[in-house]
Amino acid sequence: MTKSFLPTLVCLCSFVLVLSTSVVSAPVFKVSKDGETIYIGGTFHLLTEGDYPLPEAFEKAYEQADELYFETDINALKTPEFQRKSLGVLLYQDGSTLQSGLNATTYARFVEYAKSRQLDPMQLNALNPTGVMFTITIMEYQARGFVAQGVDKYYFEKAEADNKTIGWFETPDQQLAIIDSFDDEEPNALINYTLDEIENFDAVVKPLHESWRSGDMETLTALGIDSFEGYPDVYDALLVQRNNSWMTKIEAMFGDEGTEFILVGALHLPGEDGVLTQLTNKGYTVEKL
Repeated sequence: MTKSFLPTLVCLCSFVLVLSTSVVSAPVFKVSKDGETIYIGGTFHLLTEGDYPLPEAFEKAYEQADELYFETDINALKTPEFQRKSLGVLLYQDGSTLQSGLNATTYARFVEYAKSRQLDPMQLNALNPTGVMFTITIMEYQARGFVAQGVDKYYFEKAEADNKTIGWFETPDQQLAIIDSFDDEEPNALINYTLDEIENFDAVVKPLHESWRSGDMETLTALGIDSFEGYPDVYDALLVQRNNSWMTKIEAMFGDEGTEFILVGALHLPGEDGVLTQLTNKGYTVEKL
């Protein structure tokens, strides 16, 4: 596996589970047609403290908007019911453990990794391979300073405080189902792949983060979209199907009152299947704000 797919995956899914401000650009776009306008911003679900204040383009779009749309209902992610469902996806439910679910070689490699991070392997033993994949990858992000709330949560709370209308494209259960689908992977392969990717983490995460903040769609495509090469089913489930579903709702916004600001993961925007390309192909004018 030569592509660094894991950091991209966690950027797409992480907020379900848990630089200088002088940049001249940002992943925020104005989309227009027939005199109507909406705004679309690409988000990064895990940020550093240095990312605040966010690039000015985000605030410009926010000020123009009457309504904000997100991937999902962020408040619903905080409920005890959803937390229980999340644990059901990330933990073994049949009495198995990570140690019993892996072969001796893979488990020994995992133990070596855990100890290198001052972790007690037994504290993670109840996690299934999907749970391990997300947990340790988020920990690697946090170890590199990605501890601040993401763009989504920041503007969700701001919109609530400002009494702006809030909507979303998917239910939390729909997003959780995507994460749950990784449970179908062979456990040893998934753990070994996760550990392989962590070894290459720094080579991917910093440029991925920088390309998001600068709105560099070309680099986002190269690091993010192209990382799905060899994983067509995952790419289809995580991006293509969801983008296509959202497009119907996005186009309907041009026929209603008010101005919307859509905030979704940045990797939903670029590439031939991305939301921006689809809008351009349908005759909308897309320009960076």
